[in-house]
Amino acid sequence: MATSLSVNHDFAASPAAVYALLTDRAFLQRRLEATGGTDPVVVSLDVAADGATVVTRQAIPASVLPSMVASLIPGDPVTERTENWRVDGNGYQADFGVVIKGAPASLKGTMSLTASGTGSTLKVDGQATVPIPLFGGKIESVVAEQVDALLTKENSYTATTLAS
Repeated sequence: MATSLSVNHDFAASPAAVYALLTDRAFLQRRLEATGGTDPVVVSLDVAADGATVVTRQAIPASVLPSMVASLIPGDPVTERTENWRVDGNGYQADFGVVIKGAPASLKGTMSLTASGTGSTLKVDGQATVPIPLFGGKIESVVAEQVDALLTKENSYTATTLAS
């Protein structure tokens, strides 16, 4: 079983302007540092004319996780997120994956960055999967909630940066 995540965020900037930030190493590092977690790092960033691959990593303090989740993972869990962006007409599409090192939990899905009104919309659709009998569904819900909260912080930071 998997738990779905669907989030939309609007920006007062073109898809190209938002994409430029989402593929800028300095911006990504600042956003990681501003949105929480420990030891945030842009692991790799490969940008080409037809797309980009972004890999980021950060640890989540076990103290902020529900006790049921924290008890299953030793120490502070480290998450690694990979985004594979490609140009799609006047917008951008990405496949993404989030893995939690040392835990049987993952989140995979797609992102689309398209023009809307006078700006753009980032749509994220994903599925959290935790293949643990009995508790998997509950942990998937926590993963989806945590990622939703993180995306909200990240997109707020992105919107503020675009406005400045």
